Amino acid sequence: MKTPKKAVSRRKFIEKSGLLSSVPVIAAGLPASSLANIQDANKFLRLGWIGVGGRGTSLLDRALRSVSVSTLKVNAICDIDPKARARGIRMCAAMKPAGIHDYKDLLARKDIDAVFVATPIYLHPEHAVAVLESGKHCYCEKPMAPTPEGVKKVYDAVKKTGRKFQIGFQWRYHSGFLGFVDQLQGGAVGKTSFVSSARHVGGYPEKEGSWYMDRKLSGDLIVEQAVHEMNVFCWALKAHPLRAAGFGGINALEGRPKGRSMMDSYGVTYEFPGNIRLNYTHVIYAASGFGGLYMTVFGDAGKALELEGTVNLSVTKSGKKTKVDLPPLKDSTELAIQSFARSIREDKEPLANVDAGRHATLMSLLGRTAIHEKRVAEWKEVAL
Repeated sequence: MKTPKKAVSRRKFIEKSGLLSSVPVIAAGLPASSLANIQDANKFLRLGWIGVGGRGTSLLDRALRSVSVSTLKVNAICDIDPKARARGIRMCAAMKPAGIHDYKDLLARKDIDAVFVATPIYLHPEHAVAVLESGKHCYCEKPMAPTPEGVKKVYDAVKKTGRKFQIGFQWRYHSGFLGFVDQLQGGAVGKTSFVSSARHVGGYPEKEGSWYMDRKLSGDLIVEQAVHEMNVFCWALKAHPLRAAGFGGINALEGRPKGRSMMDSYGVTYEFPGNIRLNYTHVIYAASGFGGLYMTVFGDAGKALELEGTVNLSVTKSGKKTKVDLPPLKDSTELAIQSFARSIREDKEPLANVDAGRHATLMSLLGRTAIHEKRVAEWKEVAL
């Protein structure tokens, strides 16, 4: 059967994402040479977890659901919360991983090849750097760090150690965003001139005393959350921004919860090479029916590419909007974990690699600088 004219072919998706369509990516039977960096790799890819809170538990669940247990074993679960640690151990059932309080004890073990870091953002640099320097591969949740200095520490450690590093940008493995990037880079709108995007949502957690609400610990809303969109922008445009200007702060959620310093809304404009400007707005108290995620790229006269939500992709030319058919949607976090394992076994660079993590995180930090200081901020200020 022929692929529809506007469809993004499955083959293109697989080539772009580095994924296999149906074969488990940690399947046995790979050449022994591709397993050189894994001790006892003919039996298991041996994993450790640092942080099994909300996101860490979700990552563990996806790993256990998506990968054959004959080639995967979780050997250690680390969390300072004994209840979270016990929950993670129970999830692994017959694997019976060791429960560890201090992450340094986990990294000292000889029976771990790769470590998942899913701790609070302000701890990412400390934990990711320690994992890499211990000689282990690292999957680190986004963003890389809440500061430019932290980003540099992680980046330098990856380059120095040569270990595989993947950032938690599951959207790089999502059919909607893969289609968006494929269409844009394939010339669907001609030359990109302007990008308009928004994330307007409601129902964010408001727990008093949470690190999440402290902008010094979380990096603020634009770093903690919008780094996902910044990743897509840098990926799709094949560049990082040159400068940014914007305004934002707290208005509707002042004092909710008590001591809140994280913004609840902001708008920022970035300037990219090629005279491309990108406008992004973010609100976390949107009323029902007024929210959503949107990305629209304007190109040559009368042409536009639009992604509404994560799967509604369309191209407009000469006043006619045409829907772009996408491959079936799969769990992008599972695909990201599978791809990470494959990058280790085949000694290949991950799609969501350290450069992707650096550009997206610094783009968020650039916007934050402009907003907090109410001025035009330059890329060189954050790209240490």
